[in-house]
Amino acid sequence: GTVLIGTIEHTKDWGITLIKDDSPWFVSLEHVVDLTVKEGDVVKAGDIVGKAAPRVADGIAMVELAVWTGGAAIYKYCPFDFLEESLKPVYKTKLNRLASDWEEFVGKNIYDENTWVSPGCLVDRILEN
Repeated sequence: GTVLIGTIEHTKDWGITLIKDDSPWFVSLEHVVDLTVKEGDVVKAGDIVGKAAPRVADGIAMVELAVWTGGAAIYKYCPFDFLEESLKPVYKTKLNRLASDWEEFVGKNIYDENTWVSPGCLVDRILEN
């Protein structure tokens, strides 16, 4: 898609939105730093667009992957639901492992995978205000 770049003021980092002229869908990576793309670039799957923004002094980083539709209302959807069926078992395993590795790292149980509607997602879509 074609790159649009926006500033995320409250975290002082960047949001990169990918658009295709013939699609109602947008894909965004939010909370990115050290961008390797500029507004108007065209990227494809696997291209590096930047780095996850650091959040705490010990080097932990975060980035949000968002699949959404826009207009009068912005709905963000669970990205897992857009994977090809053949990839879902692989990424389910990876997401569950990521959650368990994080819990081990912080030394406490954080996630209840039984409440996820899809791996890594508490809801299938959310209205963003």
